[in-house]
Amino acid sequence: MEIEDAGDLIYQTYFMMDWAKVEQWPSETRCLTCGGNMMSVEPARDKKGLVYEGLVCHKCKTVLWAKK
Repeated sequence: MEIEDAGDLIYQTYFMMDWAKVEQWPSETRCLTCGGNMMSVEPARDKKGLVYEGLVCHKCKTVLWAKK
């Protein structure tokens, strides 16, 4: 996934993403809110080359991004 600026990720809420177009796979990470398994999200890269890994919980609509 390509983005303009990595700082924009903080504004990407669950409802702003088209999850049908974002590659996802099962993760062993548990959601802190509901305890369910989260899904890993394809890495996001900005124009500066910074890479962020994502996790999503579709049950409670939580999205987390971490710098790789």
